Amino acid sequence: MSSELEQFNAHQEDVRRRVDSLVRSIFLLSGGALTLSIGLFAGGKVQLHDQALLECLRQSWWALFVSITLLTAALVSIIIRDYAFGERWRRQLDGGPEAAHYMWQEWLIVTLAILGILVFLGGMLGLAWVATGYLVRTN
Repeated sequence: MSSELEQFNAHQEDVRRRVDSLVRSIFLLSGGALTLSIGLFAGGKVQLHDQALLECLRQSWWALFVSITLLTAALVSIIIRDYAFGERWRRQLDGGPEAAHYMWQEWLIVTLAILGILVFLGGMLGLAWVATGYLVRTN
């Protein structure tokens, strides 16, 4: 039993490291893409005259911002869930009721994470669309 518990804990730790790595990568990519594109387009270095591209650019910026917000909310939800579970577990160790996970917390975290990743992909796709559309129109 102890070996199975250790394997389970190692598996959970590995999954957590992968999630942290993925979220950090998305934060870095989103933040970098926002910084560079806002600097280029809002700073006047690049002019967009096509209204469709301009609207796509605006939507992409919002999508990247929303993805950062959703993934931050997912991480905060994980921290709150784990803290609350730890407190319930401590009470159980002190003779209280059995510590339990609540499925709504898991669904909230998964929903926030999936939405964050999808919105991130949409924002990056939008930026790529604008960049390629701008290059086609200027060359």
